[in-house]
Amino acid sequence: MATPINASAGSGPAQWTRTGLAIVALCFAINMADGIDVTILSFIAPRLQADWAIGADTMGLLFGAGLVGMAIGGMGIAPLADRLGRRRIILAALGLMSAGMVASGFAGSVPVLYALRVVVGMGIGTVLAAMAALAAEAAPAAQRNLAVGIVQAGYPFAAVFTALLTAHLLPIWGWHRLLLAAGGLTVVLFPAAMAILPRQHEGMPGSGAEPAGRIGDLLSPAFRARTLALWAAVFCGLMVLYFIVSWITKLSIQAGLSETDGIYAGALYNFGAFVGTAGMSVLAVRVPLGRLVPAMLVGAGVAMLVFGSVAMPVAATLALAFAIGVLLQGGYNGVWPLAAGVYPARMRATGVGWAIGLGRAGAVIGPMMGGWLMAAKAPLPVLFAAYCVPLLACAAAAFAVDRMSLDVSE
Repeated sequence: MATPINASAGSGPAQWTRTGLAIVALCFAINMADGIDVTILSFIAPRLQADWAIGADTMGLLFGAGLVGMAIGGMGIAPLADRLGRRRIILAALGLMSAGMVASGFAGSVPVLYALRVVVGMGIGTVLAAMAALAAEAAPAAQRNLAVGIVQAGYPFAAVFTALLTAHLLPIWGWHRLLLAAGGLTVVLFPAAMAILPRQHEGMPGSGAEPAGRIGDLLSPAFRARTLALWAAVFCGLMVLYFIVSWITKLSIQAGLSETDGIYAGALYNFGAFVGTAGMSVLAVRVPLGRLVPAMLVGAGVAMLVFGSVAMPVAATLALAFAIGVLLQGGYNGVWPLAAGVYPARMRATGVGWAIGLGRAGAVIGPMMGGWLMAAKAPLPVLFAAYCVPLLACAAAAFAVDRMSLDVSE
């Protein structure tokens, strides 16, 4: 298991505190909001395409809009958390998410919705990096992987209920009102964040303990190899993950399910993602992430090939969607405890933010390529086989990150 490079530097408490638990719980809730804001678009995609008469390629561009925003947030805004503090940046990110989601409920054209999804993505990309750093610093050193993993589980946990509620409310409310309601939930978290987030955290920027990290430090001799491996893991993993997250409903319909059952497949995928992420978080305390993450991702590739190649009854198709969620998102989310553990506190938000930002290029390519392949009538077996290549690359890169982190003592 990767050892946090500042595990002995006093950057976290010796044991769990009330404040630390509250911070991790808040980060879990904020990640739930991220899950709602991102996945709701995939659940309303078939209805949105029908209402606006747009094809899969245009829908792929809309999926990519939020990811472009995440890259901007992760690379341009999140590093400021190492200079201005986690609290300010997380609150600013929540403001961006809230404004973008509420305004999305009034969008009347593809360009307007695209621009608003970029704004939402900027907030999400920022808050993901800052939360991973904050959760790692709020937890005891021995529990950091568990804390960061728990935070990551908020995303699929919320996505499950988003799918179930969308399946029920979409025919009644329509997709505009659903987007507006999702934005309202994000707004509610703002006062909670103001109350819980610490104004100053020991060892964090502004405490005088260490100078804030610089972007150039990520590629310094001490960090270059693990930074490049981390970027590769995130890029390849997000390419596959966002292809599945964005298109799971549509792919399930192509596999023979009805629209409602397709949304339920999305719900089961995300429930599996929650189970897998929670399971990974618990196992990470005992099993080296360098073994656990690759094993889960390889298993996800096998499940994807079966999903795309074998005709199955509805129940079996839904069960396999669940299994893909367990293995794919559970395995990929193990990358973030690794990421939070390979940089010191002074540059952790910068390191994780740039990994998120550069990785979003893969997240943009994944759904867009899927849209192009589906528009070209590519058979499902070919579609899923194509995405097994970056999945295996992600597994290899995650293994490399773990190996290169074992001997760190800075």
